[in-house]
Amino acid sequence: MYSKKKKQPTNRRRILECIYRNAPLARTEIAEITGITPATVTNTAAQLISDGVIMEVGEAATEEVSSGRRRILVDIVPDCAYSIGVEFSEKALAACICDMKGNICSQKVVPFTDDLLPNITRQVTDIIMLLIESSKLDWKQFTGIGIALPGHLSIDGNSLITNRQIWENFRPAEISDKFPIPVAMENNARCMALGAYFFHPDTVPDSFALFHVGRGMFCATMVDGELFLGNHYIAGEIGHTIVNENGPLCECGKRGCLQVYSSESRLVRTARMLYENSPNTMLRTLAESADDITLEQLITAYYMGDSAIGALINDALRYLSISTANIVITMNPGKIFMHGQLFAHEGIRTELMDHINRQLAFIGDPYTNSVEILPYSITNGALGACALAIDRFFL
Repeated sequence: MYSKKKKQPTNRRRILECIYRNAPLARTEIAEITGITPATVTNTAAQLISDGVIMEVGEAATEEVSSGRRRILVDIVPDCAYSIGVEFSEKALAACICDMKGNICSQKVVPFTDDLLPNITRQVTDIIMLLIESSKLDWKQFTGIGIALPGHLSIDGNSLITNRQIWENFRPAEISDKFPIPVAMENNARCMALGAYFFHPDTVPDSFALFHVGRGMFCATMVDGELFLGNHYIAGEIGHTIVNENGPLCECGKRGCLQVYSSESRLVRTARMLYENSPNTMLRTLAESADDITLEQLITAYYMGDSAIGALINDALRYLSISTANIVITMNPGKIFMHGQLFAHEGIRTELMDHINRQLAFIGDPYTNSVEILPYSITNGALGACALAIDRFFL
């Protein structure tokens, strides 16, 4: 699955992707960017217009007076089709329908409970059916379904590969068999990278890294408009890179992985230990028991001045900044996007960027302008899954 050579993209895909990334633009510009002959671009564009996939949106503005052919701009027709995206995690089961421009038409979020685990396959199919029924759209209007996974799809497509065994009841094949349109599944961070690439071309370059911090963590990489998959699913598992060889034991069997310092799951677990063992922690004013502690309560305690929580978050951000700087130095992507609920808070964002600035202070031309923290939403993964469906089935 991961080492398999990709097929050469068709002219149709190259033209559509060019429009996604550069619209509105003229046919001559498409030919210049893609290297496809002007005649082929003209013929393909004519067919796409006839099919209702792209549309002419006006004449290119020019300051030159010319008697030559007018340059007519084209763009994707947003409602020429729709895609469905789903993400499930230990936070929620989220799903949405979006048009071909990434505009969310409808969405549904089911908060995570332990009851979700044994029924995850049925819950995923049910939420898709609920969305489609409420949308009043016909199956023929959908290009496909994307599912953002908290891990990786196995090579045989029959199971989910993850260190968290709680998803053992997830049955990918059963979901694909339920629907009359195709289904694609991919790691959630990689889905979010595709969403950024297709839906935000003005701010997202062709090459970038998306560093997602959640219950676990993953770094998805886009190189010249292609997701980097590597030869094994381990590619991108930045949470299992070592930042302190004498650190705590990680679930992977190594010591001092980034994940044991900076993942949401480890932060919450440590906060619960503080609740049980430290009579002075401010967490005791925020929750009735250790099991009730959430990331939001941990962050509240941080802003209330809890010194132990402050040290915990500071360490997490420091190790994240080290890993981010390592990505800059070893890969030098066009941009690094940081994503996670932890960064939804201004003070934490500022502290993280201060750490990154210090890590990269030796670079003459500061690279930190290319590190950006993305807005957080519980539906970001589901929207990214919509982009996965567009990438696989529309383009």
